[in-house]
Amino acid sequence: MSVQVWAISDTGRARKANEDAYLVAPDLGLVAVADGMGGFQRGDVASELACRVLREVVAAGVDHLAAFRAEPTEAHRDAVLDLLEDGVQQACRQVHETSLSLTGEGGRMGTTLDAVLVVGTTAFLVHVGDGRVFLSRGGELHPLTEDHTMVQQQLNEGLIDEAQARTARNKNVITRALGVFASVLVDSLAFEIDPRDRFVLCTDGLHRYIGKRELGFVLGQAGPEQAARQLVDAANERGGRDNITVAIAGLASPEAADRVADDRTRERMDVLRQVDLFQSCTYRQLLEFTQQAREFEARPGQELFEDGAPGEDFYVIVSGRVSIEKQGTVLAELGPGHYFGELVLVDRPVRSATARALTEARFLVMGRAGFQRVIRQDGALGTAVLWQMLRKLAQHLRSTNERLVHETITLEELEPDLPRS
Repeated sequence: MSVQVWAISDTGRARKANEDAYLVAPDLGLVAVADGMGGFQRGDVASELACRVLREVVAAGVDHLAAFRAEPTEAHRDAVLDLLEDGVQQACRQVHETSLSLTGEGGRMGTTLDAVLVVGTTAFLVHVGDGRVFLSRGGELHPLTEDHTMVQQQLNEGLIDEAQARTARNKNVITRALGVFASVLVDSLAFEIDPRDRFVLCTDGLHRYIGKRELGFVLGQAGPEQAARQLVDAANERGGRDNITVAIAGLASPEAADRVADDRTRERMDVLRQVDLFQSCTYRQLLEFTQQAREFEARPGQELFEDGAPGEDFYVIVSGRVSIEKQGTVLAELGPGHYFGELVLVDRPVRSATARALTEARFLVMGRAGFQRVIRQDGALGTAVLWQMLRKLAQHLRSTNERLVHETITLEELEPDLPRS
């Protein structure tokens, strides 16, 4: 499946020069946007250089892309993600070195960078700065990045609210960029795509004027080329105080893709969004979870684990039905959106019941090691899941205590009638 990209970059109405740049490399499945930092010297050089170096590094690593297409294992996936992250780091180093040669010790060059690389049915994303990447899927638009800005940091720490963030004076102060130092911390993500997915990459010159809801509406009403032009025109009409760049990318022939894989990709995400354990998670975080989980299929009557066995995996039911049994008694029947075995994420428990598939069933399965990788990759995701688990355990404990108190009171009321020895 090849990638098709529609991209526009506009100087805007207030700036004399365009310090934005974009990269379109359909042969590699690569698209990127960069925003040279206006407060620094030669932001145009920084953004162009970052895009060029990123393309060169990815092109030099095509063997990794071919290996992943042929055999999409976790090791090959990690190699592609490492390649993309290495491209960002090499771009950062070269922008930093060029800054020293062009502007001397006192001057600095910098740029943001957002890129998406599509290899087979997997998308790889890297993000530095305050550009944004959105995923358009099933009529919804999902943010896949979080701004590296002072305001976003204050929001995350609870120091300000959304209303204050919109009017904050320091909302354009970014906390990460390529070239300021010789290396930079990179946000990255890899996830399976739906053949009808589209990606929107843009600089802050666009998203400061166009909100997520309006962006999603425009994408739903117009073709990608027309949508890109409408978005840039709207940003200019509302002030155009910065350079404006947008790139819309999608698979060139989605109708030729495997529809079964397509349906399963959406089905997994739809189910995860129903699970109470993930109610505090963003769509991006759910994508992260799916990459650390594995898919498992069971036939009718197949035993998933037995009472008394060591706990190894946490199960989320994607399709089918499961029976939870204890000594021949059915304790519960579970369907899509239900989960069981979650204590293995934090402990090494012994199973307290037997789980058996009643029908053909599919699951997302994660072990303790996988969950630890999730926490290392995104501490906020781990915190959200553990907090929801703690709330559920607290509710269960409260219910158990109330039942025990009720049974004790009932026993005391009956005690006078009990036979005495």
